Amino acid sequence: MAESEIDLSKAKAENQNRLIDPNFDGKFVIINDATGIEASRLFFKDSDSLVLFAADDESKLRAATLAVNQHLPAVQYQDDKRLELHKLITDRGVRRLVVIGDVPWTETSGEFDVIKDPGTHKALGEFTAFQYGSKVVASPEQMVKDIARLDKTPQVELRPAWVPYEGEPEGNEEKKGAVPAQSRRDGQMAPNIVATKNSPIANVITAAAYGGKVLVMPTADPLEDKHSMAAVAGLEEGALVALGPEFGRVKEFKAKIKQGTPS
Repeated sequence: MAESEIDLSKAKAENQNRLIDPNFDGKFVIINDATGIEASRLFFKDSDSLVLFAADDESKLRAATLAVNQHLPAVQYQDDKRLELHKLITDRGVRRLVVIGDVPWTETSGEFDVIKDPGTHKALGEFTAFQYGSKVVASPEQMVKDIARLDKTPQVELRPAWVPYEGEPEGNEEKKGAVPAQSRRDGQMAPNIVATKNSPIANVITAAAYGGKVLVMPTADPLEDKHSMAAVAGLEEGALVALGPEFGRVKEFKAKIKQGTPS
């Protein structure tokens, strides 16, 4: 849609007149944490399974494929966040940890099962009991947008175009246990959730897995772009969740929304 066709008064009315999950009513949140731990706490009050993934792009897209389709929170592994991660696992009652990519996590744990993802197409089918097609993500800048759309295109495995595909790993791979799907948590009442192409991937995955529609803004400053303003018009008092530190401080972001919203 061209900027000239965007009606900010209409966008404001639509944003303000939606049914909102009571957990988010009046909430205005900017998630600064890049690991997904804060997002998992915000969007999931409990979860049987959690996806833990490495920082490389292939692991990020693999985690997105599994977590969004099965409606599971996802966390990007960081050594210095192990304690916080353990606390999240305990607090949310996680019984199954799915580890994707090169993450230093042993496969034995008394409190919960640890499932190491072999990264194969076959394993994805065994985890979910679905056959998956493939979609190639054109560039790193496109990752957020393609992950945000995953809920509309279920059973599609995202693969990065910039990482050479070496085919399926060989070997007699053990059959993997199921990673059961959970129901959507949003109840069709998600708050407006916004991101940019620079938002932390773990936050985008977890918001999409919650069931909310992630609106990818061209710029984090709504005063710079009418498409961006339309996503947040009228929401200076919430309900709004912004998925990355690029949105700045709450007070300033609220002021920008108020300044750009028609009265």
